[in-house]
Amino acid sequence: MTAEKTEPKPEAIETKAEMPPSRTGTAKPAVKQASPSDTRQRVKTTPKKPDIILKLLRRPNGARIADLQKATGWQAHSIRAALTGLRKKRIRIELTRTASGKTIYKAVEG
Repeated sequence: MTAEKTEPKPEAIETKAEMPPSRTGTAKPAVKQASPSDTRQRVKTTPKKPDIILKLLRRPNGARIADLQKATGWQAHSIRAALTGLRKKRIRIELTRTASGKTIYKAVEG
């Protein structure tokens, strides 16, 4: 008993061009919906992390690395890199050490 392999008949093979269009595609909406630019509503954006850092540095007492880490979720080396970026934007950052040895960073105007 050997099973004979039958090849499909040439007329039974359909190409993609001959196949009927898919019915699963998405239909276009009947009514055009207003896009966000049409509504003219202002969307409140979240502040960027360097902006958060700068805001904390402008406090009267400044901020410690731990404060900046907590506010941004960044590690200490990333905070220091962001401080370097702020310095490159010509923002003066003053650095003071407390008696306990902690470093306080403060943005100085002028």
